[in-house]
Amino acid sequence: MDSGRIGLGEVYDIPEQHTDKRSFKSIEQSLLSQFAILASFSGVVLARAILTPRRTSRLSPTICYLLEFPLIVVPGVLFVTVASDYCAQFVAVMIALLFFYIIRTRAISRIKKQSQFNVGSRPIALTVGRALTHLITSICILAIDFGSFDRRHRKSRLFGARLMDTGIGLFVVVMGWVSRRPRNCIELRRHVLLSAMPLILLGIARVIALLAIDYGQDEHEYGVHLNAFFTLGLTKLFGSIFGYFAHTDWQLLPMAFCVLACHQVALTFGGISEYVMDDDVLRTTFLSANREGIFSIPGFVALYLLSIYFGRWLFAKTVYSFKEMIGKLRSLLIIVIACWLLMAVGAYAVGISRVTCNLGYVIWMFAIMSTMLWLTMVIFNLIFEEANEQKLDEAQSLMDEAQFNETENLEKGLLIPSKTVAIKSSGTQCIIIESLNMNGLIYFLLANISTGCVNIFLKPKKRSDASSVLILHIYMFVVTFAVFQLYKRRIRIA
Repeated sequence: MDSGRIGLGEVYDIPEQHTDKRSFKSIEQSLLSQFAILASFSGVVLARAILTPRRTSRLSPTICYLLEFPLIVVPGVLFVTVASDYCAQFVAVMIALLFFYIIRTRAISRIKKQSQFNVGSRPIALTVGRALTHLITSICILAIDFGSFDRRHRKSRLFGARLMDTGIGLFVVVMGWVSRRPRNCIELRRHVLLSAMPLILLGIARVIALLAIDYGQDEHEYGVHLNAFFTLGLTKLFGSIFGYFAHTDWQLLPMAFCVLACHQVALTFGGISEYVMDDDVLRTTFLSANREGIFSIPGFVALYLLSIYFGRWLFAKTVYSFKEMIGKLRSLLIIVIACWLLMAVGAYAVGISRVTCNLGYVIWMFAIMSTMLWLTMVIFNLIFEEANEQKLDEAQSLMDEAQFNETENLEKGLLIPSKTVAIKSSGTQCIIIESLNMNGLIYFLLANISTGCVNIFLKPKKRSDASSVLILHIYMFVVTFAVFQLYKRRIRIA
């Protein structure tokens, strides 16, 4: 089957964009996107299964990184480019191998004998989810400029559920997971000054840099002047203000639903959706010039508030009994199924639109991330849990030595311990995954700068499939190795 790879670095293909929001084409696109995400996730699972703690305990961190790179990064590159047609087959093979692993290691009987499950103060599910978001986004922002990129994954201009539509939404979700609602004015000030303002300043810096080098920006994504950093910063700002007025975490849930409902009513009945998507509307004022970025903020704020509540509910405790763990996974599975069913209904009722962050888009984001959370918890917290209790005790002892300020780390999105000894002690995480979590913002900035350099100096539009894949691998090696070096030296910048 011809995947229809994109040519000439196009981000959108207007003639093929379905303008009817009541289209089930979005459901097909969402499943394709999910398989692409699962392909990258399978690489993480494969790396953990092959590079077990026993095998890596004698290796240096650099050797571990070099072994992880072809297992984690390479599949992510190949399955959005030249091997995109084989994504589903790869996932199917990985599922078969996982079942073989379960049978061979007698994981089911071992799980039943385990009385407690320690998810810790830095749950592996959140760590993997955050790292995958960074990994997939960094691959796609450069791959889109090559002819080898699968056209089916490019951004939707109006309505749609493609892989590149997930980027900003998943960043908001993981930002909510590792955040807490401010409980007083001091915490609110810290949220604004330490989290929201740096992102907004980065947005301003990006605008200045693009103007200085005369580098174009697609105005249909966030507008003429706004960008992803503004969206994240403003979402954090308004989300923190809303969270300040919630007296408990539970109150975030009705608050988020209220914001989302008002947003959808304004989009549907207030004419906002048509105003944002109408190309005939001139961009003569700041509001009209940046309508995509401005009018999507309420939807992202609702998504952020929901993510805070969801993270607090899912990991309310660090240690679960067998009954509690199974009950939590059962409830999460119900949420997964409900989200995908609601997403299918929403695709027909209101459509799925990233550009307005409507109800359908918010539900789709939760369908993706609840699915990945459930899979990660089942695989990493149950199946890959060490059978040897002595090893678990040793690992926990080493983890106890890795003291860190949990409140500050969560607020800044940091999900790693502060001791090098913890790199190999936990046995549940990969060095590349840890590195992306330690300096996620630095990684994202390096990826953006590198993408600009490749576009300016290497002319990706003229590259063959072979050369484009080679460039993508070199690019990913450079940016991941850079944050790995920071991680190896226990340097956290942002």
